[in-house]
Amino acid sequence: MRRNFVGAALALGLIVAGCSSGTPVASGTPVASGTPEVSTSSSPAAAAFTETTDVVYMTVNGVDLLMDVYTPTGSGPWPVVVAFHALDSNGKDEIDTTTVAEAAAAEGMVVFAPSWIVWDPGPFPLTLEIFEAWKSAANCAVAHAQQTAADYGGDANDTIIYGFSAGAGAALLAAVEPAENPIPGCTTDASPAPVSGVVLGDGDYFMHTENFDTAFQADLEGMQAELASLTDPAHWPPGLKSEFFLWVAASGTQPRAFGDPSDESGWLAQRDPDGSMRTDLGRLSQLEDGVMTFVDSGQLLALRLSEAGIEVTLDEYPGGHTTSNKVPELIGDLKAAAAD
Repeated sequence: MRRNFVGAALALGLIVAGCSSGTPVASGTPVASGTPEVSTSSSPAAAAFTETTDVVYMTVNGVDLLMDVYTPTGSGPWPVVVAFHALDSNGKDEIDTTTVAEAAAAEGMVVFAPSWIVWDPGPFPLTLEIFEAWKSAANCAVAHAQQTAADYGGDANDTIIYGFSAGAGAALLAAVEPAENPIPGCTTDASPAPVSGVVLGDGDYFMHTENFDTAFQADLEGMQAELASLTDPAHWPPGLKSEFFLWVAASGTQPRAFGDPSDESGWLAQRDPDGSMRTDLGRLSQLEDGVMTFVDSGQLLALRLSEAGIEVTLDEYPGGHTTSNKVPELIGDLKAAAAD
């Protein structure tokens, strides 16, 4: 089911889990690095593309963060996609990312797929410091992709940010809170340039899952500020013009009960000190069931984007939390998000 949201004309009656959390980029076992390898693969559509693996885009405390680059055959310039993976120990090689990246390359897009999580000892318990590291990795990945796009036949002026699950949170951060200063450890001192479009899938944009509880309890005001930077249009860049494409799984990923929404001691109030989230949930008729899911999170974000005057489309797909049965639709969104 597709819903188009255009400015304030949104119909109010419309109707990252373990998967939507950040993690340290500066701790754990270093990711293997070395000379990038290039290989030729076949896409699901049988159109060849080239894959360059293990490109270092950021180094923090001796840990290399790597990305793979999928390049179409033929001549460009191609739109550039920066694809953020979900919370998966395979990182850039997890199947939900590689399937989309290969299909996008086959359709004429240069795809940069970073590993933005170092897995040992793991992402939890989440802290504000980890969240900041997550933000740095996301911004560096976009800046690196834009600075090196021409080397792969890409057009840095036509950049799309893509993310699924936890990666949707990383992608949203890079879109609405781009770094303005050089990022320590990044391969480039350049700041990310504005992007043409953003494609986000089944993410926990309002940090409602239990994975964020420890960080909120440890630094309530700090985490409230981070959440506001993601979800409050007043904090977004004034010239934000990117077109947004959101999708949610109809099954309702990571449901969490919130009890009495007026309870100021509850987890929902922790995320919502000014009450605006609960107001918007009420406007969307999402307070009645007493549960928040990724569906609610996607609808809240779509509402706020729309009322900020940003073009946004929200799709609701049958089934659960995976991209495996949605690849053609996601490729369509990536094409639509590219600049004309």
